[in-house]
Amino acid sequence: MTGFGRGEAEGEGWKVSVMIRSLNGKGLDISIKAPIFLMPLEQEVKRLVKEKLRRGTVLVFIDVEPKRAEPPVDPERLARNVSFLKHLSRERLSLNTSDDLLFELAWKYAERPPGEVDEELKETVLASTDKALGDLVDSRKREGLTLLEDLSNRVKRIEDMLGRILEMKDDLMTAVKDKVLERAKQLDLPKEHPTVLNEIAFLIERMDIEEELTRLRAHLRRFKELLGEEEVGKKLEFLAQEMHREVTTLGNKLPYLSRFVVDIKAEIDRIKQQAANVE
Repeated sequence: MTGFGRGEAEGEGWKVSVMIRSLNGKGLDISIKAPIFLMPLEQEVKRLVKEKLRRGTVLVFIDVEPKRAEPPVDPERLARNVSFLKHLSRERLSLNTSDDLLFELAWKYAERPPGEVDEELKETVLASTDKALGDLVDSRKREGLTLLEDLSNRVKRIEDMLGRILEMKDDLMTAVKDKVLERAKQLDLPKEHPTVLNEIAFLIERMDIEEELTRLRAHLRRFKELLGEEEVGKKLEFLAQEMHREVTTLGNKLPYLSRFVVDIKAEIDRIKQQAANVE
């Protein structure tokens, strides 16, 4: 299920912003984009995500801003670097290197290394992550309501088509029986002839779809029950697969219903796609 969440938190020394985006996915795949010095916190962040989400491709973006006014470089190291690079490039290597380039290189290697993740920064990162997850869950719930309505409507359309099939079933059986009797008449066989009766019995038995209809209705009832429960995505996918199998069997038994079979399969395929987005 798709969604987006944002969260911010501040401590005495840090301001942390977290953005989380989730995309549809059958499993739970978590990817974290953060400054490298926050690597020790990745497992903690993933633990929070796993507590709130069960499925989807989840992208977590963490931005950290220090609030303490510290120079980005060590001044003494910068001065030593400039002196060393001037001596190396101009006196030892006889290079005509500009002061700007020397200063840029000296600055790069004088930057302060990131400090260790202290307890305050850890708590700030986890707090902002928790807020972003809460916002994301609310976003996914809103999408879930739309998804629930769509699935309910598709189930209703399938039920309506099954109702039409039930109405037509007896007429189809009668039409098949009449067709056999007409063929028997052309062959000068009485309708009580064993061959005629056996053919009618064989075709009617072959075209009996009562079991398939019963199982389909049971699957649809269970599907609607699950729509009101939590963490049912995989169960919905399984039921959709079972419904697809029953409809295929139904179509094989009664080719006359091919139009309904195609329409029902189209609805089930869409249900399978949507169910893959449900936790």
